[in-house]
Amino acid sequence: MQWQSCPTERLPWITLRELLLQVLFSPPLLLPLVALGAVVLARQFKLPRAGQIGVGVLAPALVSLLYTPMTTALLTAWLEHQQPEAKPLPNMGEAVVVLVGRGPGIAEATTQAAAQRLRSGEALAVYVSGDRRATAERIERLGIAPNRIAGDSCARTTWENATLTASWLNKHHPGAPVLLITDPWQLPRASRAFQRQGLQVLPVSAAPKMNPAQQNRLAVRETAGT
Repeated sequence: MQWQSCPTERLPWITLRELLLQVLFSPPLLLPLVALGAVVLARQFKLPRAGQIGVGVLAPALVSLLYTPMTTALLTAWLEHQQPEAKPLPNMGEAVVVLVGRGPGIAEATTQAAAQRLRSGEALAVYVSGDRRATAERIERLGIAPNRIAGDSCARTTWENATLTASWLNKHHPGAPVLLITDPWQLPRASRAFQRQGLQVLPVSAAPKMNPAQQNRLAVRETAGT
């Protein structure tokens, strides 16, 4: 197995983003802040007291809709609509499966999908970008020979996933098309990032087992990033 490890070094803006997301997905913290902000704005516009109270109640009520199954479904449908058109790859047997780091829960689904594609002869190899070595080792446990598995723990963003993967492909499988496997929420954004590297991409969605709150978090997060 070819594997490139890098020291853990989080980008400053990622730290800030994660802090903001933590607030966004903590309703007991966010909703009172929204109510307070709405009341302050209402006072700035010199609304009567009844109007200030109404705004203070209505604003968090509207924001709370963000966490509902309806919002998850709407955002998921919108993200699917953003998916670039998938054109058939000319040389399917010469393709390389690519997985991007999304955590153990999603990796359980994507590694299964990757192993299936490799066993069926649809791809020559698999590259795991920006994830733990354990994800690549799981593909090996699913019956894939280690000489068909490579990856890195270096990529910290989807853009770095795409650039590092493209660099590896140019060295080891020049011109090979990519079977890009990730969760349905990240797939549109990831597909565009890989296409911008000049790669032929066939997007493949792998649906992980997630509870409604986890699905909502990914739908909102990817909508904000798309």
